[in-house]
Amino acid sequence: MAEGRQILIHLAVVLSIALTSLTTLDSDQELQDSGFGQPPPRHGLKLLAWYVQDCVDNNMVALCDPVKGEYGFHEFKNRGPRRLLPVIKNKRQYRYYTIGNLHSAHADKLPFEVRRYYNRSDPESNKDRLLVRYNINNKHIEQIYASAHYQPRETYIIGPNLVDSLRQPATNIEM
Repeated sequence: MAEGRQILIHLAVVLSIALTSLTTLDSDQELQDSGFGQPPPRHGLKLLAWYVQDCVDNNMVALCDPVKGEYGFHEFKNRGPRRLLPVIKNKRQYRYYTIGNLHSAHADKLPFEVRRYYNRSDPESNKDRLLVRYNINNKHIEQIYASAHYQPRETYIIGPNLVDSLRQPATNIEM
């Protein structure tokens, strides 16, 4: 009986890991193939390109302050029975922040290209979000995530090669 219970616990752990694991997008092609932020009126590709070009330096230090709510940033609590992102153990040092809700205060400060197709009556035009794991102590962005309104199957880790590619003004991604 105890052995069967251990097998069930092991299976539950393996299943929970499999169900919560996120795909990493690390190339222009993988981003295109994912469908994230496209086609218009979705704004995720523009938001992601703007963010990596203007809001983080080459060392992934934040140039836009999520704590102050710049551009509509606000804390993402990552709650619920199935957490969207990995659990943060040290909440004094790290927090998740999200940006992209065009209804948020200060989202009107986002560049026009990000807001171009926004229509209050069209949910597709306000579907995409970026989430960042932020180190409060040194203002370092530890990880960037892209999500179609926090849907687990449409939430991705943005890999370092993709970040580097998006920093180039002539990226191969059709936006």
